[in-house]
Amino acid sequence: MLPADAADVCLSALQEAQQQGWSIGKQLKLTQPQGDFWFELSVSIKHIESTENPHFIVLSRDITERKRIEESLYISEQRHTLILNQSELGTWDWDIKSGQVIFNEHWAKTRGYILAEITPYINSWKQSIHPDDLPRLQALLEEHFANKIAFFEVEYRIQHRSGQWLWLLNRGAVCERDAKGHPLRMVGTEMDITERKLAETELRIAATAFESQEGMVITDTRNIILRVNAAFTRVTGYTAEESVGCKISMLKSGRHDEAFYEAMWNTINSTGSWQGEIWDRRKNGEIYPKWLTITAVIGSDGEISHYVGTHIDISERKATEEYINHLAFYDALTQLPNRRLLQERIKQGININCRMDTQMAVLMLDLDKFKAVNDTLGHAAGDELLQQVARRIQCNLRQVDMVARLGGDEFVIVLENVGHYEYVARIAESIIHSLSQPFILCQSQAVYIGVSIGIAIHPQHGDSEETLMDNADAALYHAKDNGRGCFAYFSEELTRKARERLALESRLRRAIEQQEFHIYFQPQIDINSGLIIGAEALVRWHDPIYGIITPNEFISLAEDTGLIIPLGEWILRETCRLGRQWLDQGLPPLMLAVNVSPYQFSRSDINALVTQVLRDTGFPVEYLELEITESGLMENQQHALSILKNLHHQGVHLAIDDFGTGYSSLAYLKYFPVDVLKIDKTFIDDIPYLERDMVITATIISMAHHLGFKVLAEGVETVEQLAFLREQGCDNYQGYLYSEAMPADDFAKLLADSSM
Repeated sequence: MLPADAADVCLSALQEAQQQGWSIGKQLKLTQPQGDFWFELSVSIKHIESTENPHFIVLSRDITERKRIEESLYISEQRHTLILNQSELGTWDWDIKSGQVIFNEHWAKTRGYILAEITPYINSWKQSIHPDDLPRLQALLEEHFANKIAFFEVEYRIQHRSGQWLWLLNRGAVCERDAKGHPLRMVGTEMDITERKLAETELRIAATAFESQEGMVITDTRNIILRVNAAFTRVTGYTAEESVGCKISMLKSGRHDEAFYEAMWNTINSTGSWQGEIWDRRKNGEIYPKWLTITAVIGSDGEISHYVGTHIDISERKATEEYINHLAFYDALTQLPNRRLLQERIKQGININCRMDTQMAVLMLDLDKFKAVNDTLGHAAGDELLQQVARRIQCNLRQVDMVARLGGDEFVIVLENVGHYEYVARIAESIIHSLSQPFILCQSQAVYIGVSIGIAIHPQHGDSEETLMDNADAALYHAKDNGRGCFAYFSEELTRKARERLALESRLRRAIEQQEFHIYFQPQIDINSGLIIGAEALVRWHDPIYGIITPNEFISLAEDTGLIIPLGEWILRETCRLGRQWLDQGLPPLMLAVNVSPYQFSRSDINALVTQVLRDTGFPVEYLELEITESGLMENQQHALSILKNLHHQGVHLAIDDFGTGYSSLAYLKYFPVDVLKIDKTFIDDIPYLERDMVITATIISMAHHLGFKVLAEGVETVEQLAFLREQGCDNYQGYLYSEAMPADDFAKLLADSSM
């Protein structure tokens, strides 16, 4: 009736019952169209006295539903076991009463064992726990047993088979209690968290380091700030809220060019880091130095993911370095350069002079009467006096000049790129005058001292620092021998010339103030008609002591001192005033030529001056001619061209004076709006005796006419010279052959007589 396998189960149950009196739990499966059905058999033997054959009582119970539940539980358990194994979790199942614990393979593996090597009792587990962690674990376990906490969770250390300590995270819960609530069974899992613990430790260290005394900033690869520390805020003034999201370039000071940053980033991208000194700007605008280290952070993909910058404010260190450097090269009392820096400066100046063919002056100064002040008023007063002396000397110098203190009351001045020896003398006189004025010291009345100065010029007076200093010192003693309060050159001849030049400058200033100058006029003649067509205005100085002084003796000094500006304005104004006066007197109109100094041309607004003078005097612009030297035009061609165009636009005639003595070229003349070329007297003097001068003069006349200029010859003194010029087609001339320069009244009379 039953399938073979089901029949076998039934026979097995009957046999077992016949042998031991009963059989319980045998299960059989019957397959029906509706599905599989499971039955559990309970069999007991029944003895009947009337027969020897055994009888059985068989009970069959349908357990199909239970089997279905058990199968589902099995599948679920297998799935759970698989998940635990895949998640690398250790599991434990603890029978609390017996102390026996069931572990899985991973639990044993975590400790360096296989499962068969593990003693499955709680005490062996506790023995592997770090003694410092065991009390805390035990306390949490007791709280869970007492239902004070719902779950048991603890981090603790266990000792690996190798002796290494590992960190574990253990989680569990009581799953079975007795009637009185005592725990009977507890299950849980554990996980190896050693790597996490190490990472946390590193993070704590990194966090501590990040909040160190060094400023730190983290940016992305676009240099956008992601994070800053407190030290960054303290150094830069920018808070985290103000910084995060901004570009790191907001700190740039502007002191470094693009090439600097390009080189820096090339180093970072090629080596992974850069460090060096850099200047940045704080939030308040202050520029400060710092030592910066930039490190590139490499991501898991091997590419740069972030940049970390650390910096130290080195303002104090730089200030200390500068202070130490200052002590090494500067006098502590006066803050002037000391002997060491002075020697370097003189050596540098000598090298420049040799390359540029310039001159340098070394002035040795020694204070007169300083010792008396020091002895009488004390060293504090002496120190204060030296400080005031240093300031007064500096006020008389250019920024490019140097004054140094050698010690005591000795000072040395270095003047570079001095054009004339008299300029040095003028500086010396200025300092002598300045230091002769009273000094007001604290808690004392006015103090009077003086100074003696010795001067040596490079290269005339020596070609080394030692020689120049020695010779300046020798000149200083010479100045003291002359009565102190004066200067002396190492050369007697230079001393004499310098003093004469200074005396002349003083007289020249007085002459301008007292109007000791007069205008003389030299007629300019049409070479063909012989008529006066103009005159050159020439200044003469009527000195009350020395008589008439010609321009050759004072014009260069006036240019060196800047006095040419007021003197030149007076000459132009006086010439135009006389020209207007002669026109009002009915004299024939004629061209009046006024010389303009190159210094005037470059250092004053000649256009504005001409406009103002013509307006003030009423002299017609068409009768005014300005003469500019060839060298004066060529000093700054673009500037000169602009000025000449403006003057020509006003209607002023323009002449080039002393042509041929400068660049000796007509090539540039086509750019200038010039009307007249004046051939210099040096080319006329030897006509007709020097063939070369005759050829040059003829060439200038021919080329000038081709360019549309008129030509005037200066310094014509002989009939032969005039004949040659007429033959070559020269337009006009002036010179002693017709008339020397004469006072304004005499020229007006000559002009009146010639027009009759």
